Amino acid sequence: MNINEFTAFAVEEVLKCLPEEMRNSVSVQTAEVMKINDQIMHGLAFHKGDEPAPTFYLDELFEIYQRGEDPKEILRGLVDTYVDCYAHEDAGNEEVPIPAETPDLSYKSIRKRIGVRLLGMDYNKKFLETVPYRDVGNGYALVSEIQVEASDDGVFSTVITNAMAEEYHYDMKRVFDTALENAWRTNAASFVRAEELMNGDDLYEEAESCWVLSTSRQRFGATALFYPGTQAMIADVLNEDYIAIPSSLHEFIIVRKSVISDSHHLRQLVKEANRIIVRPEDVLSDNILYYCKSSQSISVL
Repeated sequence: MNINEFTAFAVEEVLKCLPEEMRNSVSVQTAEVMKINDQIMHGLAFHKGDEPAPTFYLDELFEIYQRGEDPKEILRGLVDTYVDCYAHEDAGNEEVPIPAETPDLSYKSIRKRIGVRLLGMDYNKKFLETVPYRDVGNGYALVSEIQVEASDDGVFSTVITNAMAEEYHYDMKRVFDTALENAWRTNAASFVRAEELMNGDDLYEEAESCWVLSTSRQRFGATALFYPGTQAMIADVLNEDYIAIPSSLHEFIIVRKSVISDSHHLRQLVKEANRIIVRPEDVLSDNILYYCKSSQSISVL
């Protein structure tokens, strides 16, 4: 089976696995959702009356199936997860799911929880048609996100879409300005030496000339390069111009400009890594950036 065949099979199998008391009230439909880096996610949406319809993505389950697992067992697990997502209360002889409370997403409610993510525009041509974004130059763009909830596993965030911006009447300039004001407080930048990570790498003459720029949560940490003041701060620490190499959505590798002797070779390595090593959903950009300390400007290498 390919992913489309697996999705069609999943619809039929999930309906069979639903508890008998839910089969007449729940419908299951396929859903395709555009994600970052123009990745299409395949999912199943569970509809029950006017309640919010949770969507369960199948792509990782499909990978498990490709490794030889029984697809029926995999999908039984999905149904169990769906059923467990609903709280129940005693209603006579039946258990009635209690719908999840719809969160307040008005600007007043979310303003302290707005953040940003950095994307490469070349890898997100279709995705950027679905979301408001701020072009920050050199082939990069910021999209805004809302931190929905926090747990021991981290912070769950959702990207603001065009539909959300319209529904909640967001002033997107204000949203982006607020997100950047929040950035250092909600997900502070992290700038550390990468000597241990880069030992043996032939890109640099000195391991000490290499740093990793990310954030405290690390996920989508490359965004930190566009936090207010970050670019100049790095130049002050290094006391010279530097190169920002897009390792992934989650970090930039920062290297002193004086260390780079063959920029063409470096560009080729980044392109090859993005196509062979970095997972498609984690690729940031092929554009390596050069920061000039004297002019306080950033451009493509």
